[in-house]
Amino acid sequence: MRRTTAVDLFRPFVAVAAIAYVLLRAFYGSLPPVGYGIAAPLVFLAVIEFLAARRVRAAISHHPEAKAMPAIMIARLVALGKASALVSAGLMGALGALILRVLPDVGRIHAATSDLRAGIVLLTVSAVLLTAGVVLERSGVDPGRPDDRRPGPPAAAA
Repeated sequence: MRRTTAVDLFRPFVAVAAIAYVLLRAFYGSLPPVGYGIAAPLVFLAVIEFLAARRVRAAISHHPEAKAMPAIMIARLVALGKASALVSAGLMGALGALILRVLPDVGRIHAATSDLRAGIVLLTVSAVLLTAGVVLERSGVDPGRPDDRRPGPPAAAA
C-alpha cells in the first residue's frame, strides 16, 4: 500500500462536492436540518486515531517504554488511517457543497443560517479527522527504512 498523497485526497473531495452540490440544488428544501450530532463520533474517532498514531510510532521506533505491537495490528491501523483520511476528504467535499449552497440564503432563511453554522463546525471536525488519519497512516512508516519517494537510485535488495 502506498502513502496517501494530496491528490488522493483531492479526488474524493472534488467528486463528492460536485455530486452533493447538484443534489443539494435539487433537493435542499426537502431535507431535514443539518445537526451537530455527527461531530461527536468524528471527534472521538480523531482522538482515538491520534492516540493510536502515537502508540504505533513508539512501537515502530522501538522506544524503550513502548509495548510491542504485532505487525498485523500496525498494518490494520495504517489502513484505518488511510480510510479515515479518504472518507473525511469526501465528507469535506459534501460539507463544502452544503456551505456553497446555503451561503446565498444566509440572513434571509433561518434554516440556511443554522445549516451554515453546522456545516462549518462539521467541516472543521472533518479536517481534524482527515489530519488524524494521515498522521496515523504515516506513523506506520519505519523511520530507519529509506524513503521510496526520494529521488535517486533505488535501495539495494538484500
